[in-house]
Amino acid sequence: MTTSTLTTGWETANFAMANGLDRVLLYGKPGTGKTYFGLNYHLNDKKSYRLICTDEMTDGDMIGKYKQNDNGIWRFEEGVAIKAWRTGGRLVVDEINRVNGDIEARLMAIIDTVASSSFEHPETGEIIRPAQGFSVVATMNGEPEDLSPAVLDRLVVRVEIEQPHPDAIQALPAELRDIALEYAMRDDADRYSLRSFFAFAELLKNSGNLQASAQVCLPRIAKSIVGALTITQSETVTNVVRPEAAQNVSQF
Repeated sequence: MTTSTLTTGWETANFAMANGLDRVLLYGKPGTGKTYFGLNYHLNDKKSYRLICTDEMTDGDMIGKYKQNDNGIWRFEEGVAIKAWRTGGRLVVDEINRVNGDIEARLMAIIDTVASSSFEHPETGEIIRPAQGFSVVATMNGEPEDLSPAVLDRLVVRVEIEQPHPDAIQALPAELRDIALEYAMRDDADRYSLRSFFAFAELLKNSGNLQASAQVCLPRIAKSIVGALTITQSETVTNVVRPEAAQNVSQF
């Protein structure tokens, strides 16, 4: 037996899911990679399915609904939750705190233990149960106490995510990583999530206009971003070209 301390939310989530716990709630600041983690990590070669909760969602969004095919025949089309059950895949329940009271009972049945879960197909009468490997990762930007006790009881692992996922940071251009992490960790009005920095990086790559890209994607901190990137780029260039050429880096 080993003893070690888990120092971050991501370490906690990884440890729990790598060791077989499969009902996990990730909560905390928006734009830190909670959904991405749920859709891509510890899948064990299974597919992942995303359910986005809204105030207007219905049973059909989870379980399925009747749809008319090209021949005019109405058929039941299974929803993402049943698809995840059938494949033993991952169901990622985004913004779980926004689920409305009308379908909360259905959601509880979906994310319950395998032994307690079943659904009768309305056309065939088939009894569908979660296949081996089915797992749930729920996400939210609030606090666990925002959920009903019954829903919360089914999510046995609850992990606060306070910082962006390391892989998400590494996916940014090198010169943006430290800057993005700094602003994503802030709690004031100048906070920007990684989504904004990814959009900024894409716009900058496509346009080549540093000032305009910052104004569009990071307006509250545009001046700081332009200054920081100009300095960073200047330091990089002076290491590989003549010092007098560094004056041209403002066109980054």
